[in-house]
Amino acid sequence: MKRGRTARTAGIVWVAICLGLAGCVTETTGPEPASTDARVQAQLNLARGYLESGDRSRVREPLERALEINPRSADALGLLGVYYQGEEEFALAEQYYRRALRADARHAASLNNFAVLLFSQERYREALVPLRTLVRDTTYRARDVAFENLGLTELRLGQQAEAQAAFTRALSLNPDLPLSHLELADLAFKAGDLPTAASHYDRFRALARQFPRSLCLGIDLARAQGDADQRASYEIALRNLYPDSPEASRCIVGG
Repeated sequence: MKRGRTARTAGIVWVAICLGLAGCVTETTGPEPASTDARVQAQLNLARGYLESGDRSRVREPLERALEINPRSADALGLLGVYYQGEEEFALAEQYYRRALRADARHAASLNNFAVLLFSQERYREALVPLRTLVRDTTYRARDVAFENLGLTELRLGQQAEAQAAFTRALSLNPDLPLSHLELADLAFKAGDLPTAASHYDRFRALARQFPRSLCLGIDLARAQGDADQRASYEIALRNLYPDSPEASRCIVGG
């Protein structure tokens, strides 16, 4: 099977807190049977362990056992979506994400992973639906990244004001998201707001390594600010580090 694309999945595999599964023992009845939830959780822990160790051939069996115990387990359905997405069986992955969300419309992991799948297929308008649901969940631990992903999706649809609002919200939750700073720098530069663009760009540089697109934006900013030395520095970096990138030929004058 092909192993091509791998979706950006900060947070696809969610590690569960292991539950104590030993039954309580009494003098007369022996071990109590494990509850349905505990039996499902035991199978989920097995599947997550296999996913984390890369032993993909063993992932599906415990998830199928979990669904035999509880056919509406959103966790098991969502992890089957993750499994099939990793196998590039995208139709099956979508089927299981939809089933998980029918079982629990606010299942955060499935909302996130379904949005990743839709985004990777360039189904941006559809991806907005799970993302907008996800960012409304104030208990979601990766809500900052969800807002950032919402901003990226809005950008793909040409909705710059909505994207700017999403990136700004992401940074209000976590001011150390380099990609949100870079996107806001780009939006501000395009709007002619050079001080704001420079501020976000400097913050990006403090948080992350440069790559072709960010160096290209740095060249444009330095040119607009009349900073010849900084512009030359970015051009040298782009030429030396990424000589074959499209940005090298597009952003370096005479390059």
